Amino acid sequence: MMKKSYLMKIYNLIQFLGTFFLLSIIFTLIIKLLRKNLINLGESLPLPDQIFQFIEQILRILNITNFLIPSLIFVLLLQEISLRLINDSLINLGKSIIGTFRFRKFLKQYQKAPVNDSDNYMLPKNEVILKFNKAVRKSVIDLTNKQLKLLIKIPKEAQSQKILKEYEGQIKEHISSLYPEYIISTFERNKLSLWLIGTKRK
Repeated sequence: MMKKSYLMKIYNLIQFLGTFFLLSIIFTLIIKLLRKNLINLGESLPLPDQIFQFIEQILRILNITNFLIPSLIFVLLLQEISLRLINDSLINLGKSIIGTFRFRKFLKQYQKAPVNDSDNYMLPKNEVILKFNKAVRKSVIDLTNKQLKLLIKIPKEAQSQKILKEYEGQIKEHISSLYPEYIISTFERNKLSLWLIGTKRK
């Protein structure tokens, strides 16, 4: 049975927290700009104190958020960094993060794909693509000095699974070309996960 590495367990959470932090920073800048404009406006036009109190309260919450999120990201990454320093290398951590981003971009579907299904119920083609992309967005590559692990989440819908099945050969070829130093195995399925394992060449 395939087992997720620590990086595979935290990657999507780190990505979510990073995106949330970026949005929080942008929102903070917008609120600060709004406060500055309201202060300038207040010099010529009296404004209720409640408006400024509300803005200050929002800024306090955002400042706390902007501190807590990076702290949480650091705590989550600390164990992975420690493991890499002891057993592997930080270079492979960087390669894993970049490789995951590139692979998700490679696998993402942008156009309607043909779907043939004998079931009575058929999802609209654009919904099939949407559900396919939602599942494969959780894919993670983990590289170490000894092994390559690729985890692909399998969509729950039969039509979306067919798209993934059609791409298995291309996926293996793509991974083999990107990481020629690894001997890539055949796909192994475990429930709603698809695994591809690579062993480092000696």
